[in-house]
Amino acid sequence: MTTTTTITTDPTPRLADFTATGSWRGSFSTDVAARHFAFTVAEPESLGGTDESANPIEYLLGSLNGCVSVVVETVAKELGITVGALSTHATGSIDLRGFLGTADVSPHFQQLTLTLTLTSDAPAEALDELRAQVLRRCPVLNLIKDAGVDLREEWEFLPAS
Repeated sequence: MTTTTTITTDPTPRLADFTATGSWRGSFSTDVAARHFAFTVAEPESLGGTDESANPIEYLLGSLNGCVSVVVETVAKELGITVGALSTHATGSIDLRGFLGTADVSPHFQQLTLTLTLTSDAPAEALDELRAQVLRRCPVLNLIKDAGVDLREEWEFLPAS
């Protein structure tokens, strides 16, 4: 996907399509292909799987970490902010009764916490603007928020050494 960084008020949608294909292997395991990449999605043994790879929920948390990092880097570049280091951590809780069908509860995250630690010498106002734009522009973060998940985000800004 090629993008350009042009801020505009153009009301015409600029849609980008993404595709992934799955091939079930049994034992709660699926091989997935996206572009020229391949990976396996599998459940842990405690849920009947082979524990050969991350499960769908863990991939979603990884996707959130990756997406928010891309958006931080994009917005920081637009704002002229130098990022010395960035680490992210996502953890969430689901009520397994929803997945198992034993209670009328949502099978998605009940609560999710995203923690970002960013090293930069940018002034506080610029970092506040960075944070606001990242929260507004991150596709995966907003997908989770729009699902009604109790999303908590914690930011730690550290001075560059």
